[in-house]
Amino acid sequence: MLIGDIATNNARRYPDKRALVDADRVHTWTQVDERARRLAGYLAGQGLEPGDRVMVIARNCIEWPEISFGLAKAGLIAVPVNIRLAPDEVAHVRDDCGARAVIVHADHLDKFTGELANLPVVLTIGPEYETALWATDPEPPRLDVNPDDVAVILYTSGTTGRAKGVMHTHRSLLYQAADTNLVTEANRSDVMLATTPFFTAGGMVRTVSWLYLGQTMVIHQRFDPQAVIDEIERSAITFTTFIPTMLHRTLAILENGPPRDMSSLRRISYGSAPVPPGLARKAMDLLGCDLQQRYGLTECGGQATILTPQDHRDIVAGRTSIGTSCGRETPMCAIRVINPDGSDAPIGEVGELVIVSPANAVGYWKLPEQTAETFRPDGLRTGDLGFLDADGYLHITGRRTDLIISGGFNVYPAEIERVIAQHSGVDMVAVVGVPDADWGETPVAAVIPKAAVNDNDALAAELAVLCRAELAGYKQPRRFVFWREFPLGPAGKILKREIANQVNQVGDADAKISVPTGSTEGRP
Repeated sequence: MLIGDIATNNARRYPDKRALVDADRVHTWTQVDERARRLAGYLAGQGLEPGDRVMVIARNCIEWPEISFGLAKAGLIAVPVNIRLAPDEVAHVRDDCGARAVIVHADHLDKFTGELANLPVVLTIGPEYETALWATDPEPPRLDVNPDDVAVILYTSGTTGRAKGVMHTHRSLLYQAADTNLVTEANRSDVMLATTPFFTAGGMVRTVSWLYLGQTMVIHQRFDPQAVIDEIERSAITFTTFIPTMLHRTLAILENGPPRDMSSLRRISYGSAPVPPGLARKAMDLLGCDLQQRYGLTECGGQATILTPQDHRDIVAGRTSIGTSCGRETPMCAIRVINPDGSDAPIGEVGELVIVSPANAVGYWKLPEQTAETFRPDGLRTGDLGFLDADGYLHITGRRTDLIISGGFNVYPAEIERVIAQHSGVDMVAVVGVPDADWGETPVAAVIPKAAVNDNDALAAELAVLCRAELAGYKQPRRFVFWREFPLGPAGKILKREIANQVNQVGDADAKISVPTGSTEGRP
């Protein structure tokens, strides 16, 4: 089976069923498959051949899934591009992947004219795109496309150096789709709400997994909590995915507004950070649905563990031991924790996480040395640090690059974050390492306080007392920096490197000096 077969199979099984909804535009499965076939034929007619790379620079829209299916049908490799990139970054992706075509919204084409104008094929979403589809034979040429051919190149965020292209095959993405549908207990009657970007790893996997069984996908251009609540009620949404900040904002509206009918919603999946037990309880009460947490990375297809709805109910009931975990391995995955010498770490001891899964990517585009370092015969070396407890729950302690070495001791940010997050005045927390003349590095805690907190200095003092009570001396934050919001990547992950850079700019200055984002700093 190939990615493009999803649309074909569902058009045969559910021809008149709604497949995609975007505001007042609705496409049935028959329409999605026909449009994908026409797109494949158009691109082949423009001289593109199997294996050619096609950049997709587009905000969320009804065309995204059909573009994914159409490129797959033509044997072309999709290269999703973050619409927030700078022109130089787009040029890097273009040159690195050797793109021969781009499918782009008109306003993004205006922004990146110099970077895209000389590509052999430039197709603008809108009237030009529609004309191209309907001037093309709906039966594209039959091509010899193999399940192990690369289907998508996903460029990582590139927080250090240039972004790398992660290669996923048809086979790996379909394994991830099967794994996702198993753990989410999905069925073809699900109505999925897509608000996070399609151009991320999660967005591309979502296209495959959320439509794999013939589900219906409702698409929002961006996340708006009021629009999400309205859509759940209007379209009987059964499943969506959030990051914790999105959950916070949605619950705030439900808590302070009139009663709404959320009864259709059966589950919310979230990632990027654990949800505190109090927030989980509030979400289950106000939304009346189950929660699940996932852990993964671009290189493994986005998901390797699942903290199930039952786990969340157990946490709310008082099972605190798994409250900081991201669950247990999914059916398709095996997770190991290894020491620096490659041997298995004992239960409870921190090491690097290794993922063995048929959903793993096959390497980095044109980077054989980094591919050999990361994608090894014994599994994917994630660069993440963590440990497995006696019950098989995975606890993430940070990235190898986030590890703080203070006075020769390893300090794992997640340990400190777990303690600080217990405080009732803390909404979110991120711990970073900053240079220290005496200890090499020292931890600093960036905190978003709850809305009711009006004295950051008093909160900093309370947090210092809490850390002294529950953490070894070398793990205690040197200071607390208060933020209104954290910088987030396109997938919703907190960008700790940006936090560290801004904290380093302030240094040990006076407690009232503002960090560039407008946050304020306090010290105990």
